[in-house]
Amino acid sequence: MEKYLRHYAEPEAAALDDLLAGWPGLEPWANVLVIPACNESSRFLRPPPPCEGRSLLILVINQADSASGRVAAGNQALAATVRAQFEPQSRIARGPSAAGRAYQLELLRDPRYPRDVLLVDRFSEGQTLPVKGGVGHARKIGADLAAGLIHRGRIQSRWIHCSDADVQLPDSYFACSHSSRLAGAEYAALVYPFRHVNAPHNVQHPDVVRATQLYEQSLRYYVAGLRCAGSPYAFHTIGSTMALDANHYAKVRGFPRREAGEDFYLLNKLAKVGAVLELEAGPDCAPIEIESRCSDRVPFGTGAAVTRIAGLDDPERDFRFYHPAVFDLLRAWLESWPGIWDSRSCTLNAVVLNGSPDQDAGKKQRALRTGLEKMKATDALEHAFRQGKDLEQFTRQMHIWFDAFRTLKLIHFLRDHALPSVSYSELRADQGFMRLDSLI
Repeated sequence: MEKYLRHYAEPEAAALDDLLAGWPGLEPWANVLVIPACNESSRFLRPPPPCEGRSLLILVINQADSASGRVAAGNQALAATVRAQFEPQSRIARGPSAAGRAYQLELLRDPRYPRDVLLVDRFSEGQTLPVKGGVGHARKIGADLAAGLIHRGRIQSRWIHCSDADVQLPDSYFACSHSSRLAGAEYAALVYPFRHVNAPHNVQHPDVVRATQLYEQSLRYYVAGLRCAGSPYAFHTIGSTMALDANHYAKVRGFPRREAGEDFYLLNKLAKVGAVLELEAGPDCAPIEIESRCSDRVPFGTGAAVTRIAGLDDPERDFRFYHPAVFDLLRAWLESWPGIWDSRSCTLNAVVLNGSPDQDAGKKQRALRTGLEKMKATDALEHAFRQGKDLEQFTRQMHIWFDAFRTLKLIHFLRDHALPSVSYSELRADQGFMRLDSLI
């Protein structure tokens, strides 16, 4: 953690001691929540989920250099609301860092609820994010500040809770990460249960609601397919549903500074150094609610996908799902590893890829083999043989190489060369889908 904060954290984290000195006698917070906000309304500043003590909201109001006047005005309005609603306690401003950017941090106290706010200004002139920074950079700033506070003992929980401004958090939110079932476990991250809703304060057109439902179904279907195939990367990767163990977060050097997909790539790294646990919805862990809405804040992700789906002539006919058989081939590949270990051969032979009895089995097997060859799977097998002393170590090396990114890459290859994606009605009629339906 010290190495990460010293060499890889964002500059804001180095200013924490000075910021905290401006609020003497401040007691440690029980939990921390990080929210990046770009052109958001202040509706998310509702009462916080309860916890045993005060919580801290790290709010990173951000915009890129190229932001429009509309975005800038929205950010200024949100910051003004925060400063009017909460009581200022400590403030520091820093000039341009080595990266050429200035920033401002403000600690404010909530006079009505057991919560305080750390406001990060990365939207004012001279303090904006680089053009390619985006939400990944903003999340990294907030999570690095949270990691620094946890390391200083100023936050009692080890979890960096991450969410977004379009989310309604349930009362059980913080309690979920303090459950006794997590005690002593080396989890690198938690993924909260979720559902998309048509929020009453921001009612959407029925086309947007249906598009959101289709997209959520595709997310759940994909994770169910990975789970059925036996992949250790069978978890959702939605930035507003994550809680990150601070030490594991530091171990993988934090969020990537990406315009989108930062949640996917971070969880992909975390799954290699610890377990990622999907929390089950229940009375003691209610799902978080994500607003159905179109969005142009990021180039891809939920908002962009909903916008694209809603624009289709007939979404139920034109929106496509992966063919269920791609998950059968994925399972065949993963289940072949013990046999490969026993054979001590790196050859992707027919025995390895057995398991497709239908008339197109040959075509599917050739596509699977070709996809693996293009990904240089034989090189990965050779490396795993060198590093693995037994089947368990060999398998671990293979899962590190064949990660969430390469899994998706192989599925896309199979989609493009053997198993075209299908419509929702075709998916529901496929027998392969029936095996997955119970897992969705």
